[in-house]
Amino acid sequence: MLLHQQAAHAAPRVDAALDRTVLPVIDRYVLTDPHGPLGGPQSAGQDRDAPRGFCTERVIEIRPAGTDLRVGLVAWCGHFVRTGATLTELDGGVTAAVLTVSSSAHPARVTGASWEPDDVLSTWAPAHFSAGGTTEVERILGNTAAHLTDPAAKASTAFGLHAPTAE
Repeated sequence: MLLHQQAAHAAPRVDAALDRTVLPVIDRYVLTDPHGPLGGPQSAGQDRDAPRGFCTERVIEIRPAGTDLRVGLVAWCGHFVRTGATLTELDGGVTAAVLTVSSSAHPARVTGASWEPDDVLSTWAPAHFSAGGTTEVERILGNTAAHLTDPAAKASTAFGLHAPTAE
């Protein structure tokens, strides 16, 4: 009988205060990073119904990196457009990333980013996350809808529509 089997790596505990501090900074950055999931900023046109990008993120772990913070996360992003009273998702995807946030800058800002390349999560995640963080990323990506908020809700609100309901 084995009394001590190797336990699955537990998800890292994220400090709630740090999460509240870094998430707005990360949210702004994810929307504009040219190498990120949305491919960079959209032009701010006069048409309030023009396609726009929206993301929701979940912080997986926050680790010190000198005086900065290394923030591992999963982001669900997409471009949406309003047509009358309907919201249409033009594209979307879910990806993992590790962002370096300078906590010494005022205001705090992202100073570096590493985005998960397509189809290499199994080698990329262990090189960028702790063992527990890697396990958590794989769990979230295995069932995104159960673990992340769909960015369609943010898009609906921004376009002045009712938030979509689960079907």
